[in-house]
Formats: sequence, C-alpha cells, structure tokens
Amino acid sequence: MATWIKPTEENLKHEFKVEIELKGNTFFDSYEQFKAQADKATVVELTKEADRKISYRSRTSSKQQLISLIRSYRSYPEFRNEQTIENLYDRIGNNETMTMPIVLKFKNGSMRVLGGNTRLDVAFQLGKTPKVLMIETL
Repeated sequence: MATWIKPTEENLKHEFKVEIELKGNTFFDSYEQFKAQADKATVVELTKEADRKISYRSRTSSKQQLISLIRSYRSYPEFRNEQTIENLYDRIGNNETMTMPIVLKFKNGSMRVLGGNTRLDVAFQLGKTPKVLMIETL
C-alpha cells in the first residue's frame, strides 16, 4: 500500500493560495484559521463508496480520461502534464510516498475535495485505497 503522508506546511500554503484565495472561496477567513483546522484534521482511509459522497471529484476511469481532463487545467502544461501524470501512476503503483489529498467537511456533513483530485483518480484506477486529510470547516 502507498505511504500517504500529511501535507507539509508548504503544501497547505499552496492549497490555500490556489484553491481558496485565487478562486475566491470563503471556506476559511485566513490561512491561520485553515492551518489550525488542518492541525486538528483526521486522516481517513477513503473507500470508493465514501468517495462517491465527495463533490468536486472527477472520478475518471482511465489514464486517457485523466490526461484529457488535465489539459483543461490552468496549470497545464507548466505544472500538470502527461509526464506528471505518468509519474503519479508510477509512484502510486509502486507504493511510494505520496502527499494525502485534502477533503473539506462542512457543518452540514457535505464534503468536497480541496486538493488531490488527480491523486485520488490515479489511486482508485490502480485499485489502491488512498488516505485523505479530512479538514472540518468552521
């Protein structure tokens, strides 16, 4: 099984900037608030059944579908491209260390992926059960 590790402070800052600040999301009032919740977050083994309850997930079923999806990302091709996808398949397939995706859990019980949609797709395509950092919003 792949070794899923908690996001580093650098990872958290990046996800906050890209997924919250730049996209205008208001899940947290500040990075400090987000970080405090991340520090209290739980690690969850994510089954396919539980994954179906998470919004903002692509749930691609093949490498080609995933590559087609990333071509629509603003980060393509500078940060996300065919080679980075191939590397993910290799790393997850070989059970190498991988940073956990981040899932937000809201007060009403709903959930959405904040970061790591691609890692989740690759893991499920390879028959792996990923671990995620489940951060509760305030």
